[in-house]
Amino acid sequence: MNNKFFKPLQLSTRSKQRLLISAALIALSPASWAACTYTVTNNWGSGFTGEIKVTNDTAQTANNWSVSWQEPNATITNAWNATLSGSNPYSATGLSWNATLAAGASASFGFQANGTAGAPKVNGTLCGSTNASSAPSSIAQSSAVGSVRSSVALSSSSRPASSLAASSSTTISSLVIQEEQAGFCRVDGIATESTNAGYSGNGYTNSNNLQGAAIEWAVNATSSSRHTLTFRFANGGTANRNGSLLINGGSNGNYTLQLPPTGGWTNWQTASIEIDLVQGNNLLKLTSLTADGLANIDSLTVAGALTAAGVCGTGVGSSSSSVKSSSSASTSSVASSVGTARMLTLDGNPAASWLTKSRTKWAVSRADVVLSYQQTNGGWPKNLDYNSVGSGSGGSESGTIDNGATITEMVYLADVYKQGGITKYRDAVRKAANFLVSSQYSTGALPQFYPLKGGYADHATFNDNGMAYALTVLDFAANKRAPFDTDVFSDADRARFKTAVTKGTEYILKAQWKQNGVLTAWCAQHGATDYLPKKARAYELESLSGSESVGVLAFLMTQPQTAEIEKAVRAGVAWFNSPNTYLEGYTYDSSQAETNPIVPKAGSKMWYRFYDLNTNRGFFSDRDGSKFYDITQMSLERRTGYSWGGSYGTSIISFAQKVGYL
Repeated sequence: MNNKFFKPLQLSTRSKQRLLISAALIALSPASWAACTYTVTNNWGSGFTGEIKVTNDTAQTANNWSVSWQEPNATITNAWNATLSGSNPYSATGLSWNATLAAGASASFGFQANGTAGAPKVNGTLCGSTNASSAPSSIAQSSAVGSVRSSVALSSSSRPASSLAASSSTTISSLVIQEEQAGFCRVDGIATESTNAGYSGNGYTNSNNLQGAAIEWAVNATSSSRHTLTFRFANGGTANRNGSLLINGGSNGNYTLQLPPTGGWTNWQTASIEIDLVQGNNLLKLTSLTADGLANIDSLTVAGALTAAGVCGTGVGSSSSSVKSSSSASTSSVASSVGTARMLTLDGNPAASWLTKSRTKWAVSRADVVLSYQQTNGGWPKNLDYNSVGSGSGGSESGTIDNGATITEMVYLADVYKQGGITKYRDAVRKAANFLVSSQYSTGALPQFYPLKGGYADHATFNDNGMAYALTVLDFAANKRAPFDTDVFSDADRARFKTAVTKGTEYILKAQWKQNGVLTAWCAQHGATDYLPKKARAYELESLSGSESVGVLAFLMTQPQTAEIEKAVRAGVAWFNSPNTYLEGYTYDSSQAETNPIVPKAGSKMWYRFYDLNTNRGFFSDRDGSKFYDITQMSLERRTGYSWGGSYGTSIISFAQKVGYL
């Protein structure tokens, strides 16, 4: 490793004491080196998923961060939210949207590996170094204690050292449950809030400010044994916000969790407590003992014998086999109704990632320009560059969700309002949301334009991810997720959005195409009332879409994973992952379109834009509606003027692997 990437780690006396404590004990992930943390997020014995968080703890903006680490007993198979290179050691660099970090800002990326999880040092441009040669001798001597899979310095609120001591034969597993991930069941309040900085994952859980407000989790354990729960929390009040912790309704323990003031809502600490879990499924309920409610909870970490996310609403002790692998864990943790169905993480979800990037689509200084093009019905036209101010109200023509119009502006202006509180931007977001809900058919379909223009634009429009991403935006607004975690909408508004999302989901499930009775994917547009695939322009025939189906699946994976939704998602992912659907060892290169844009590339996969509905054969079509299976046989104008293939399925397959659907 190039030493120019390292900087000495300067420790205060208190920090040294904490490091000494963590080295002498077997504790929990994440493992922290200066501004870089390594977290094992899921562990099923033969493999695991992890996350590395890079924080810019300097006073200046940091550009193009990079990190490297070595897995002593594992091989990384894929990664997301970063560019991965190398092979033990591995290196990761930021992508275009997360490579630049303002002072105090963080970026996280995840990965999946085969093998045994360890606790490696993370080195890089923003990481310090705590290798044994520079660490105190007591740390170096204790770093090999036991078969420890992860470790971290404990805060002063953690349990006494004597209760954590372990022998060299102890194996510790660590499960981290973030808000709305598998294992997170429900909260009386906001499941994911991101107003206060310093959280991990997508945000933190903010329960209602009243006595009795509760948060619930489900954990599946391989054996009945002692485990340690560690809650990462912030309490900006002046008094404790303690909670009563019931394990399996109290039959396996009733504890009091101390959640003292942390000095601010952006100051995060941890509180740990030892509890007993039974073999199989366990339900954990933390209930506020004060009128102020609970502290904000960022994450729950479970350490002890091997555990996995449990099944919300399922009886105690059931589904014990679900911890054996990631796929079996996800299969067993699906409930039959929305109220008890598990939520997947949003981290790495293509639809959620699109929404996050839309928050900063344009500079804040362009907000008035963007606002000037909003039409009187609340929608926006498409393909605007916003380089100059529009004419007043923007007119009263049909607004559209095509090419991300309206929904991108809605997310962007919500973020501008969140930052500055200027009400004209709030009002514009409200008008845009009303435009979306008003355009929805009774079946749940969303058209390309509203008011309707006639023709193929009146169909349910999955084209360019219009309907899928519009429903994602409404779902974020309904659940008060950033940037809609302000007063931008009322409870009545959010209730309308929930109804719209439910209807839209039902439409999508009914529209999923079957080949010989087997669920597959979706067309770029479907009939608003008959749910059938429809043609659009002459060269856009009825087909299965290798592009738009990604957005539809990504949206479905933001929803509670009921049995019906999981069935649809698994079928769609299986379709993308089938060797009969993609071209192995090929890529689509538009620069070669005048000859043949489908060119060999080792390690690459290419999906077609269009597939025959019944044979699943990729095809191309010309302006006269003629169909070709050899792209070189069609007109040069259409061959060079349209995108007929791409690496479309890569993102959804990667996310499906992350959440255990592959």
